[in-house]
Formats: sequence, C-alpha cells, structure tokens
Amino acid sequence: MKIAPLTMRDYTDDLVALIDSLDSPPLVVGLSLGGLLAQLVAARTRHAGVVAACPVGAAGIVAATPTTLRSVGSIYGGHFLQPRPWANPLHPPTWQRFRRWVANAQTEDAAREFFADLVCESGRAYCEVFFPFLDRGKATTVNFAAVTTPVLVIRGECDRVVPPQIIPKTAARYQRGTYLQIPRSDHLVFSGEALPVTMGHIDDWIARNHVLANAIGDGQRLALYRLGVPEHLAPKRCGRG
Repeated sequence: MKIAPLTMRDYTDDLVALIDSLDSPPLVVGLSLGGLLAQLVAARTRHAGVVAACPVGAAGIVAATPTTLRSVGSIYGGHFLQPRPWANPLHPPTWQRFRRWVANAQTEDAAREFFADLVCESGRAYCEVFFPFLDRGKATTVNFAAVTTPVLVIRGECDRVVPPQIIPKTAARYQRGTYLQIPRSDHLVFSGEALPVTMGHIDDWIARNHVLANAIGDGQRLALYRLGVPEHLAPKRCGRG
C-alpha cells in the first residue's frame, strides 16, 4: 500500500473499523500523531477511555514556542519545501535530528532502538495536521463533546516537538480530561527510563476512573499508534531520497 496519499481520515476510518470489530470497548492509546488519532477515533466509537501522549494539536488548538518551531523546521522543513509535499511520503528524520529534537532525554541505546523502527509516513496526513486551515475536509477537527469517557493527556517535561500548552489545552476540551506531565521525559514517554513512570501514572489513572471496568479482557491496553503511522498501515521502511 502506498503511504503518501493516505489522509488522517483514512487512518481514522481504519481504526474505527478495528474497534467496531471488538467484543467490548477498548482503552485507546496513542503517541504523537497517534495521540491526535486516538482522539479522532474515540469521538466515533465505543471505548473505555483515551490516553493521548504528547499529541500534536487538533485543529483549533494552537500554541508554539521558539524551540518547537525550530524542531518542526528541522524535522519537517525539507519535506514541506518540496513541490507537492502532500503527494510524497514523509521520510524519517536523520539520526542527528531525531536525537536532538525527539529523543533528547533518552539514553543512546533507547534512542537507537526507537529510531530503528521509524518508517515513512503520509505526506498528505502531515499537511492536514500542520495546515488545517487549508483542509476543506477538516480531517484533524475533533468532536470533543462526543467523548464522555475519561481522557488522560500526557506531556513529557523536556518534549521539544509538541508545544507545552497544547497538552493542557487539549485536556481542558474534555468533560473528564486530565493533564499529566512526566518529569525529565522527552517526546518518547513510552520509551526508556520514562516508560515505567508513564505506565505507573496510567495505572493510577485507570484505577481512579474505573476505566477498564468494561474494557477488553484482563485489563489489556489497546495501543494503536507509536510515533505516527499505524503498524498495519505502514509499508516496509524505505530509504531517504
């Protein structure tokens, strides 16, 4: 399957179909672009709760800092400056850029393990995320009112990718939203030394809100996304070019 022309709506539709096929409502978890997708999916499905970790901002939630502007320019600038960026795959960043902007608080081993799994992503989906005012289909507009389950929105204290105010602003849009910050963590709150800390907070949140009372068996978590591309949609890694 070609990744470049897939839209955020394609990602969302695919996951909605997956959740609709389950016997009971899952806990929907997503990181980064997946944090936004988790919210889009939750607004259209029966689910037990949502964990949006370091989510990129939904349409209408805007906040930028000099650091995040530099990181976005470094990681994505080359892609968006080429002709028809929406028609081309978004290649992974170089190791140097990934290490500086994304995995800045990880150990070398943890950062390289995550980097090795990166794949090409949809140029069109990222255009919809970064330029929602040009998207007539409003693919990144979340129906916040439709989500009445508990929602946990997580930020890494040292995250250089997502502007700090995106996280509390997102949590505030939900009836049962909770904002949480992971100390000394970068964007990768599910990796390295941050992982047990993040999971401990999630477990506490689950218990306080009785999130898994009606979720899929034995307290399983349905982690749909990692950095951006769903594994069952993503192609094999392709070279940069």
